[in-house]
Amino acid sequence: MAITNPMDFLRELAEQTLTDTTAELGKVQQAYTLAATQLGQLESFELEYQQQLRATVSGKGIPVADLLNRQSFIDSLGNVVKQQANQVQKCQNMVNETLLTWRHDKQRLNAFETLKSRADDVRMLKENRQEQKLMDEFAQRACMGRELL
Repeated sequence: MAITNPMDFLRELAEQTLTDTTAELGKVQQAYTLAATQLGQLESFELEYQQQLRATVSGKGIPVADLLNRQSFIDSLGNVVKQQANQVQKCQNMVNETLLTWRHDKQRLNAFETLKSRADDVRMLKENRQEQKLMDEFAQRACMGRELL
């Protein structure tokens, strides 16, 4: 469809921008969900390994070297959990920023739609007045024609 009115062009552009932002919002929300799920799994693994270590130590005991190795692994897993928590926070920030952009784009589209609606109302009013003027002139001529007969 060829757009001839600049207001229609701007509204279409705003609509496309909103569509693009909506797609981006979906992507960042999906990334956040994935990161949060991975964080939950890592935290669960860390807790499970800590519980296993406690049970092993309190039950039958383990050699010091094994204890140090397991504790080192749990510490490494804790670092990974912290890194993943940071990633989740970054993803959440991206969701928040994209959501703000989406809201701005939505407001902009609404503004263009409001302006277009107002312009359409003004155009219709002018057309109706023009039509009424033509009808009045036609009626006046018809009456003048009857008076001459």
